[in-house]
Amino acid sequence: MTSSSHPVPMKISVTREANFWWASQSENFRDVFPDGTLWAPLRGSIGQRNAFWDTLLDVRPGDIVLHYVRPAIRGISRAATLPVLAYPPARGYKEPADTEGRLVLTDPVREVHIPWDDIRDILPPGKRPLTIKGTPMRGYFFDVSREGALQLLQKAGLEITDGPCEGPPEAASADQHLGGPSDKWTLGAIRTEQRFLRNQQLLLRGSSCSICGHSFPEQLLVAAHIKPRKDCSEKERMDTRNVSMLACLFGCDALFELGYIVVDESGLIQACKPASKQVSARIEGLAGRKCRAHDERSRGYFAWHRQAHSGKVDQAGANTPDLRWHPRSP
Repeated sequence: MTSSSHPVPMKISVTREANFWWASQSENFRDVFPDGTLWAPLRGSIGQRNAFWDTLLDVRPGDIVLHYVRPAIRGISRAATLPVLAYPPARGYKEPADTEGRLVLTDPVREVHIPWDDIRDILPPGKRPLTIKGTPMRGYFFDVSREGALQLLQKAGLEITDGPCEGPPEAASADQHLGGPSDKWTLGAIRTEQRFLRNQQLLLRGSSCSICGHSFPEQLLVAAHIKPRKDCSEKERMDTRNVSMLACLFGCDALFELGYIVVDESGLIQACKPASKQVSARIEGLAGRKCRAHDERSRGYFAWHRQAHSGKVDQAGANTPDLRWHPRSP
């Protein structure tokens, strides 16, 4: 008997503390699942609150999400962050870009196909997410019983373990973690947030470094915070489109983060502090260039960066940036 006759099932780690969620989605699944976003507005178009939006408040890192697109469960993901206030992500949501909402970032585990007949046989009618008639409840985000969810995971061909989640080791500052102090999920949250921010900037501005202007493969670009998250207000943390930019790994990210270069009020890159001969040569090649991420919506963040690294009072950064945003093509 060959190994191909009995393929090894993919393992999924589920802790005893994990909760399980059902996300009802439309064709936006094609965008939001790979992007790793779960977002809902705080209020509807007439100011109403909806319980199936507010359930996002209860999501915790490590929880498992079943993504339902009628008539089947199409994907399994794991929550990577706590819910935070956020405007709609760049892809997959129809609400105006300045709509206040809540965002949870997820790590996609696997695309699956669990047909409706299997769902109906496993989940009891009258308990979320099914009505007393055994049909899906109208709404967006519901809790699912642990017993039922585990059976559905097995139907998807997943082997359930209680071991640690697998993933490439990466070192990053814990202050990037969306939603709280460092814990065992922090590295996963940092990776997920970086993917979200980078994808957002790639959609908005294309695959070019905002500092040197050169085009690079996506893996050589990072989403650099103009103003560090730890120094942002809650309102500014929502403004992910404008508080970050793409910077390349060929020096631009480090030069900006360490304050060797700043962006002036007109959007031009300037040297900020003394540097060695080799570093100065790199800075000279950048000085006077227009920063691609500088505009009226981001200028206040750049002003904060100038002030933080020059120690000078900068009136341009005295006010919170205008957080209104209107989509534009890359």
